[in-house]
Amino acid sequence: MRASDPPRVPADVGSLSLLRRRAYLLILPVTLLAACVTWGLSAEQPDPTFNGLALPVLALGTLLLLLGLISQRLPLRWIERGFYVLAVLIFLAKYASAVVDRGVPPDTALVEVFIWTPFVYVLAFLIESPRSALIRSVTVSVLSLLIGAYGVWIGGMPAVRLLEFHLAEGIILTLLYLLSTLKNQVLALQDQVGDLHRLAHLDPLTSTSNRRQLELQLSHEVLRSQRYGTPWCVIMFDLDDFKAVNDAYGHAVGDEVLRQTSAVMQREVRGTDLLGRWGGEEFLILAVQIDLPYALALTERLRVALEQHPMPGPGRVTASFGVAAYRDQETAEDLLARADAALYSAKAAGKNRVEGSLVKVDTPLRVPPLLNPFPVLAPAPHHDIAQATSRWLSTFDLGPQDDVSRVHFSGTFAQLAAALHPTAAADALRLMADWYCVMFLHDDRCDASGIGKDPARLRALTARLLAALKGHAPVPDDEPLAWAMSDLSRRFRDAGSDAWLDEVAAHVTAYFSSLAWEADNRARGVVPILDEYVRMRPLTAGLAIDEAFLSLVDDLHLPGEVHAHPTVQALTVHANRAVCWSNDIISLEKELQGGDVHNLVLVLRQERGLGLQDALEAAAAMYHQELERLIDVEQHLPDLGPEINVQLARYVQLQQIRVGGILEWSWRSKRYQLAPSA
Repeated sequence: MRASDPPRVPADVGSLSLLRRRAYLLILPVTLLAACVTWGLSAEQPDPTFNGLALPVLALGTLLLLLGLISQRLPLRWIERGFYVLAVLIFLAKYASAVVDRGVPPDTALVEVFIWTPFVYVLAFLIESPRSALIRSVTVSVLSLLIGAYGVWIGGMPAVRLLEFHLAEGIILTLLYLLSTLKNQVLALQDQVGDLHRLAHLDPLTSTSNRRQLELQLSHEVLRSQRYGTPWCVIMFDLDDFKAVNDAYGHAVGDEVLRQTSAVMQREVRGTDLLGRWGGEEFLILAVQIDLPYALALTERLRVALEQHPMPGPGRVTASFGVAAYRDQETAEDLLARADAALYSAKAAGKNRVEGSLVKVDTPLRVPPLLNPFPVLAPAPHHDIAQATSRWLSTFDLGPQDDVSRVHFSGTFAQLAAALHPTAAADALRLMADWYCVMFLHDDRCDASGIGKDPARLRALTARLLAALKGHAPVPDDEPLAWAMSDLSRRFRDAGSDAWLDEVAAHVTAYFSSLAWEADNRARGVVPILDEYVRMRPLTAGLAIDEAFLSLVDDLHLPGEVHAHPTVQALTVHANRAVCWSNDIISLEKELQGGDVHNLVLVLRQERGLGLQDALEAAAAMYHQELERLIDVEQHLPDLGPEINVQLARYVQLQQIRVGGILEWSWRSKRYQLAPSA
């Protein structure tokens, strides 16, 4: 729900009218058909009071109302009242037929009348106010009483039956009136409660959330992040030089600028984000299910939209923005203080810009150029796969909560799958995109919450995910990732084999164990030594899992003895390290913000006593060294026979694609882009 939506929105009149019109488009044809069929079946038993007169009138009247409804020449109000009049006429005709037809036992005839009685009175209370419905119903009741009295007078109905019938009729009317009145009182009370809630939680000028509502939601998001590990950010912005607008054009124009500012922002934010007025010309946005790089990109879009919007008075208004991502165990006050500091950094840097709350380094880092000697195809958008993966995530309530952001998120990993598997079929790419989404969501959860620093809790969560992958059904209250993993397990088994899935599960087990190793280090405040990090990093990247997917997705089947060949193993090691070191270099700035130490640059800084820039240069040198070794190994591959050589050449090509594809994808992906706007 958007921030400006009131807590309770009354039913839309147009929608209700459309619903009623559709109901009558169903009711009237059914009534017409029933009247015609009944009339036809009763032709052999003519009844001048009902079958011979009332049914034809009902059929003709219903037909006219239906034609008026379809042609839209009659107002819906007339359709409803006309249908009520027909119902009353049929009821009275049926009653008259029951009490004057001496050939039918009175009790049997009255049963048929009782079927019509509640319908007539309920219909009145559905289309009229309680008072009007009561007047109309009493009028019908009096007419039916006169008919019944006539029946008693001519001997067609016992007086006791007349008394019983109208006593029941009176009880029905009384209950309907009381229930209808009570319903109206409850609705009025709900409206009053809604009004009070809006006054308590909405800003009266901009109709966005007020400070009280924002503070309540901030507390809720802190608790949710601590429990589920979901990333989220706050975006604080302040209109630039707003006092000059009030001084030059008056407060009325200033108020209109505030209203239009909130309207522009409300239009541009995602459906799950909460916008509110923090005070004066300062606003706050709570952006859920988003980490800092994506929040900075979203904020830049907001800045441009506001700058381009024509405003009354000055014509153009800008704002300065501060963005802060929630950090584990942080209070809402600390988070707001960091966003406020980033906002004032934007003001001090010239206004009309976006600044993130980033860990400051002594000097700006310069990322060294990273050579990519392997050809990489331009990424295709793969809209169909992104849409399908987005729908799949939504069934498990995973990923960003609004459709647009979730499709964008899914598209990022559809492109990654296509970059690493350029010849794969669409179904295989879709499977890989779903897998990457689940793995990265789990990785983000570890980074954004205390889970990545709590080895016991992490092991418990990954054990449930591993059990789901192995085919064990999740428990009913299990987490969404476990249900998604269970669905992937079923699809993996259908696409591959039990033996292949067992191989994948073994690699996933090693991957989860490596994440627990990282959590142990964080919990103890330990920076791993270089040799240990070099050994563990391919595991924490899950590269062995990707290797296993080559047979399923790329139809590459290297025999086990080929995989075990020392030269092939060396090729795989150098390719894996090149992937890891390039990713560590590109993701350094993001990991600095999260305080993580599992990055080659930070390990080199710790072990060799280097400055951060020197450590960055050393990491780049290690990346290029692995490239050189990889290319050298490619020149000395063994000759294993024509058939194996063809497969081995494809394996080398896929390794090259993986090294180059991940490098290019990492540069493009907003996951690692933290640079503020210019």
